[in-house]
Amino acid sequence: MSEKPVVRSGIVTEFGVLEDDPATLLDDAGMARDITYVPGFSDMRRAADLARSKQQTAQPLPVNLRWARRTRPNSGNPDNTRIISHTRAGYEPVTKEDVGKPWLLQLPAGATVLPDGTVATADMQLMKCTQKVAQRNEARKMLRWMELQTASQEEAIKKASSAVRGSTAEVTKELGPAISS
Repeated sequence: MSEKPVVRSGIVTEFGVLEDDPATLLDDAGMARDITYVPGFSDMRRAADLARSKQQTAQPLPVNLRWARRTRPNSGNPDNTRIISHTRAGYEPVTKEDVGKPWLLQLPAGATVLPDGTVATADMQLMKCTQKVAQRNEARKMLRWMELQTASQEEAIKKASSAVRGSTAEVTKELGPAISS
């Protein structure tokens, strides 16, 4: 019995046959495929996500970053609605002084430092919040979702805290002084 010849194959596209290792197509680390990529922060977030996916302890992120739109969509007209919304959630603009920190190793591709010292790209402003503010924002979001599931703030708090090993929640209510009109 004769051996069958080895036939090289690849992924067939309209541009021809791609003979690269398919695993390289799924490696989405870095800015090549992510327009929101921030050198340092995005790498930290990806490492934390990978650790959690493997049931390992993830390194907490030191800050949270968001891109906030500075213009009205499809018009180009200035509009700081999103920036105000982020500011109310505890965010502040990333500045040139932040460049070089572990979570902002360099300016993201296409980003510039504006005359006021803030970092932006196209119509987006890069905003940051501290780890503590990010924790509160995420906890609020989680509690609101759990409250919808349980129909009770107290039950949501108990459920959220039970996710932390060794913790229990005790919800108490104290009545304040009577309000007279």
